[in-house]
Amino acid sequence: IGGPSGGCIPAELCDAEIDFDALNRLGAIMGSGGMVVLSESDCMVDVARYFLNFTCEESCGKCTFCRVGIRRMLDILDRLCTGKGQEGDVERLEELAHAVKDAALCGLGKTAPNPVLATIKYFREEYEEHVRGICRTGTCKDMVKLVVTDECVGCTRCAKVCAAEAIEYRPYEKHKIDVDKCTMCGLCVDVCEFDAIKRISLKAE
Repeated sequence: IGGPSGGCIPAELCDAEIDFDALNRLGAIMGSGGMVVLSESDCMVDVARYFLNFTCEESCGKCTFCRVGIRRMLDILDRLCTGKGQEGDVERLEELAHAVKDAALCGLGKTAPNPVLATIKYFREEYEEHVRGICRTGTCKDMVKLVVTDECVGCTRCAKVCAAEAIEYRPYEKHKIDVDKCTMCGLCVDVCEFDAIKRISLKAE
């Protein structure tokens, strides 16, 4: 809610009042009035990174907390989303977010940490999983691989859309994905009518 400087709230708060004060209490802002509905297939850590990347690029760089603080926050989020998370990253991220929010000179800097603080508040378990190298949604490509399950009927549709030619196949036989060639574009997942291609966490195997 509220655009790149807004906040992400969980489904159980969908009946919350939509006004300035109510949203502020939830950790969001009214902003331009924008609202995006996400699903369980969206990684909240990656969502926070996406929004913070936008505000990082928009920062004028005048004040240190905005220029350096947001960049450092983005570095931590990048690390978490590429399977390189470290113990204490969530706490460091939270501390930096509060520092930027308190000390930035303009509205952009003061609201930029909102998506991070809100997602940590409501979806902290996803952050903790990322520290351990697990992305439950499979969104963070460096932390997952695609595998073909026994539901595969060998229809070859996935192989036909794979530009990387990463799918080894014979018609009517279970296919196999070459992880070294796979670019994780996800087209094979989209075209499979039998839901036979799954994103598997590398750490959860």
